[in-house]
Amino acid sequence: MNWATAFFAGDEHPDHHKPLDGLRGLAVLMVVFGHGANHGLGPFGPDSIMIRGKLGVYLFFVLSAYLLDRQIIKMFQQGRAQWDYWLYYISRRILRIFPLFFLALVVFRLANAAGLKVVIYDWGQVWEHLALQRGDHIFWSIPVEFKYYLISPILLYFFHRVLRWNLLAMGIAFAALFVGVYQWSLWWQPDGTSTLLYLNIFLMGTLVAVLERCLPNFWSTLRNSKYTAALGWLVLVAFSFWSYKVNDFTNVTTYLPAATLWSIALIASFGAGWWQKLFSFAPLRWVGKVSFSMYLFHIPVLMWVKTWSIPTGPSWIIYLLLTAAVCTATFLLIERPLQQFKPFTYGSQKSS
Repeated sequence: MNWATAFFAGDEHPDHHKPLDGLRGLAVLMVVFGHGANHGLGPFGPDSIMIRGKLGVYLFFVLSAYLLDRQIIKMFQQGRAQWDYWLYYISRRILRIFPLFFLALVVFRLANAAGLKVVIYDWGQVWEHLALQRGDHIFWSIPVEFKYYLISPILLYFFHRVLRWNLLAMGIAFAALFVGVYQWSLWWQPDGTSTLLYLNIFLMGTLVAVLERCLPNFWSTLRNSKYTAALGWLVLVAFSFWSYKVNDFTNVTTYLPAATLWSIALIASFGAGWWQKLFSFAPLRWVGKVSFSMYLFHIPVLMWVKTWSIPTGPSWIIYLLLTAAVCTATFLLIERPLQQFKPFTYGSQKSS
């Protein structure tokens, strides 16, 4: 097997930006390290940015919104957003999420039955999670993100059909959404699986996509500026200082500032320099490629390793190695075949 082809199959696509894989890798490592630290494993101190799992999930949200919405905007601008494209879009989202999601729920249920301290206490909860009616522990992010996949096309259709991609009108719309979502979240205090609660995080990723697709000259200036890459390091410093001062990022007041910083880090990855090189590092990109599997399956591995009577140092290493082995298997056996399976095609894909 050609491992480079297996894990980095999309590298030659003209729209693929390698450092975004590395950013996704950073996001999942923050989650994995954070849960390890909660159980006394790992070398990171209590103030380290690397154990702020919530911030890692927010980075996932920003990246998902950016990557999906830049493609949707492109389809609208090229007049290719027809029914065949939307069938392709929703089928890809379902295949991306639900097969691996279902397997993870089954694994959690069986692990719970075996005595490990994980969620999913009965089989009924498996179906409630699949129906996006609940989101226990790490599974809270699944209904939040999947429902944004349905909201995003509606918002972008509004920009396309009503606002006609007018920059001033879209700027006003974004400002109104940011303020409205924030106020609504404060007043109504929705539950933790409400997409609207986290909508501002996704909207920042959408905003970056709009900047790229609708302001190509400005985007080109950003990419070519010698200062763009430096913004990434400033974001890291800002997050490190923030993490030193605060250890709870679940308050609604943190969502938009955190998403703004992650959006700047995303933009910085397009600038030439060490920031781009760091996130183009192949091992970190590999973590990003298997990040969904790693996110879903690291908890049962962690709780299993915690039952072993061995020192914390070796426990942490074994936890990471076993997690890497599990997500490699699930990626190669489930994720990659599903990525290659396309029940619907659109446009030029039909002739390929």
